Amino acid sequence: MQKENISAGPTQRLTQALNSLAAVWLVSLAVIILYDVVGRGVFDAPFLGAHEIIGNSVVGILFLQIPNAVRSGGMARTTLIYDKVGPLGRAGISGLANLAGVIFFTAIAVGGWGDMVTGWRIGEYEGIGALEVPVYPIRTLTVFMSVLAAFVYLLLLRDALRRRGEKHPPAA
Repeated sequence: MQKENISAGPTQRLTQALNSLAAVWLVSLAVIILYDVVGRGVFDAPFLGAHEIIGNSVVGILFLQIPNAVRSGGMARTTLIYDKVGPLGRAGISGLANLAGVIFFTAIAVGGWGDMVTGWRIGEYEGIGALEVPVYPIRTLTVFMSVLAAFVYLLLLRDALRRRGEKHPPAA
């Protein structure tokens, strides 16, 4: 069985689909903001609950985009040292950066798991009055997208170890 290359295959399709979902969500959020602004300014009738929806949506949109940003090499990085070291140094830097990503996103997933479970158990909501927005779906999204981001970093770590320090990683 051939192992998946991070720049092609099911992981790429999944992360791109999640990124597209985030884009649709972002457009929907822009419509809500427009409705709220026009409703407030022109009709003195704001979109009730817009604040809660927007606050939770920003987190959801961000975490939907993280796995694709990691996979495509879109995470912030500098090549100041990377370009000045040899192949072994590049492999080491890539390996350490990818390992740090695995650890970081695994920590977010593990740290958020309890709050996610509690949120589902108690039916956690944000907002009072006109509109209550459920928080537990966003907590769930955060945990599962962190797991996916850690998995993508793990695939990148595997690929970096296989390449052993190419000048630049392959384009996604």
